[in-house]
This record gives sequence, C-alpha cells and structure tokens, in this order.
Amino acid sequence: MEDEEERSEVCALLYSNRSAAAFALGKYTAAISDAEKSIAMRPEWAKAVAMEPNDPHVRVSCERARIMARNEEMGLRVIQLLPGRDIALKPKGLHPIRSKIFEFAVGMQNYIYLVVDSDTRKCIVVDACWDVDGILAVIEREQLLLAAAAITHGHFDHTGGIPPAPFSSLRIRVTGVGELKRRLPHLPLLVHPLDMPEVAASNPQLKPQHFTPTPNGFTFRLGQRTEVKFMHTPGHTPGSQCLLVNECRLFSGDTLFPGSCGRVDLKGGSMADMVESLQTRLSAVADATIVYPGHEYGGEWTSIGREKKRGFLRPVGTAGSAQDKWGRLDDGPCR
Repeated sequence: MEDEEERSEVCALLYSNRSAAAFALGKYTAAISDAEKSIAMRPEWAKAVAMEPNDPHVRVSCERARIMARNEEMGLRVIQLLPGRDIALKPKGLHPIRSKIFEFAVGMQNYIYLVVDSDTRKCIVVDACWDVDGILAVIEREQLLLAAAAITHGHFDHTGGIPPAPFSSLRIRVTGVGELKRRLPHLPLLVHPLDMPEVAASNPQLKPQHFTPTPNGFTFRLGQRTEVKFMHTPGHTPGSQCLLVNECRLFSGDTLFPGSCGRVDLKGGSMADMVESLQTRLSAVADATIVYPGHEYGGEWTSIGREKKRGFLRPVGTAGSAQDKWGRLDDGPCR
C-alpha cells in the first residue's frame, strides 16, 4: 500500500513538472492534460491543490493556458508584445533620442500583436509602433511571414510617425507603419477609411494609394483556418475598428479594455458612437470571445462575457452599466 502511494506521488510530481515544462515550451494542450492528471492522482497533495484555480494568480495562469490551448487547436498563435518587456528595450550604446522614445513607449503601455496562422506561418501585425526593428526581429526569430499591418485607429501611439505637440516641434519621429511600408513597399496597410487622414497626418510619406481600406465586414485570410474580420467600432475615433479572428478572438484597440473603454473626449471622439459600438456591435459578439486590448489597462485580456457582467458591455439601464459610468469620464473609467 505504501509502495502504491509512493508511486502515485512520484507520478503526480512527474506529471506536474512535465506540465510546467510543456507550458514553458508553448505546448498548452499537453500542459493542461498533465496538470489534470497530476491533480487526479494526488488531489489532496499541496502541489495539486495549488494547481486548482482557487488562488487568483494560479487561476490567471490556468486561464492563459486554456486560451492558448484553444488557439493551438484552431491553428492560431497570438504573440502579444509590450514595450519595455518584449520590444523597445533599452538600446545599447549612446542613443539619447531613441532611449527617450522607448521610455515614453513604456509609459504608454501599448500592446502590439502578431496574429499568426500556424499552418502558413503568415501573420498580421496589429498597431505596429514604437520599435519597428524590435517587431521585425520577433517576426524573424519566430520564422513568420508578415502578410499585412492592421491599424485599429489613427492615434499616433498606434501608428508612429510625427508625435503630437509639443514634441512635433523637436523633429522627433517614431517608427511605425510608415517605416514598415518604406521597408516593405508591397505590405498592405489595413485602415478604416475614416481614420486614413489621421494616419497620413502623422505619416506624411503615406499616400492614399498606400492604404487598403477596411470597411465594416472586410475580411482578410491568413490561411484555410484563420480569417480576420474587421468591425467598425467608432467612438474613440471615427474610424476605430476591432479585428475579430475566427469569430472568437477580438483585438479591440482602444474601443474596449478590461473594465473600461476608450476615451471619447479627444478630437473625433463621440459618446453616442461609443455607446452604439459597445452596446450593439460588441455586445453581439459571443460571450466566450477573448478580448485582447490595445493597452495594458487592467490586464492582458478579458472576455466579452466578463465585460457584459461587470464592464462597459453591461446592458444600459442596469446597475454598473456603461450608461452609469459616462458621467464619471473625468474620473478615469475611460482611457
């Protein structure tokens, strides 16, 4: 009996360690399978208890693993890049201007995404900004093929180029979609028509013929299993758009964040449009859809269902709904 218990404990430990190794290697389906086996073999074991999704930190890791496992199953990879962590790292040598730009990038907390079809290795970069060299280095390291650059909206921190005043007077330029187009002339730049003027204003080297317009419902395929649908979601800007991948992964730009939404008090913003985008367009997306936001405001991801329960997708008229929060714009619920 003791030998059997000892064997069970050893096997549980091995499954646990193999699960951790699989997660580190990006084999998320295998990681979840081994974790479940470990828990089943020794449910009373302290390590197994820690693997149960009770502790919030462990729960987040479990959720992340399940999201990535589902991505893996449908032949999708999502590479989330954050300045200061993955790109826009402190440059070697004396580069004062670049160092300042990277410091600013870290403070802005933008997420840049690579949406990858695992079969073809083709990818779309979403909101390429701040460090084009760093983004292209990741693409090269992962042996990916860049098929297009998508822009969720025309604000400078998502497109690069000429920064807003007063920095514009200093002749500072931030690498972004303009630099990508210079290096890769045939790369499609996917932009909603209503935000093309703002993108061009920050990147005057880009002309109308350089853009591929993405009206509501426009689709772009990366492979047999990966379809990207563009949803027009105005409010933050007139041409704000979200990317819905395979009907279950939403790249929301500055339209929707965990627990909040994009600002409507900037030039081109509209509270009425934002309410329509949130309450009608995004609320119609399946609850299980994972949402990848445009900034690290409140977390790396959320879900449509979660935002319907306690975020800005709550139906208007219910306690805690978006309508109740619009009056507190100045207090910062919107980003």
